[in-house]
Amino acid sequence: MGSSNILLIDSCSADFENVKNAFSEIGIKSTLYRAKNDTEAWSMLQGDNKISPIPKIVLIDINEEGINGIHLLNKMRIHPDLKSTLVFVITKTDNDLNKIAALNLNIAGYMYKPCEGENSKDFFSILNDYWNIIEFTREKR
Repeated sequence: MGSSNILLIDSCSADFENVKNAFSEIGIKSTLYRAKNDTEAWSMLQGDNKISPIPKIVLIDINEEGINGIHLLNKMRIHPDLKSTLVFVITKTDNDLNKIAALNLNIAGYMYKPCEGENSKDFFSILNDYWNIIEFTREKR
């Protein structure tokens, strides 16, 4: 995957720092962006604050308060530049309705957030290995 962009959608600053630290420890070269909610995320994907190139991977906590993740996923799946984006739901809470809805929107995986520390490093190391062996579409700007 090299050094492409990754968007994390999570309202929790501590979780963002945890992911950022794990990326640094593992040596993930991708640029990590953060949106605190689905509105901010859409602006970064297709609005005034659009990230270029468009992130190939989106990590989202659809169960986090203030994030309408299913709505965002629906918008992404009908948008021609975003419909093939790899989306991983990474959450601390269990919500069967959201899990089913997300899986029906062709997410790449529904996983539970690791706790801080070594588990986080191992978790993102495994994801990074996966990201580096799959084929992505060409860069969209």
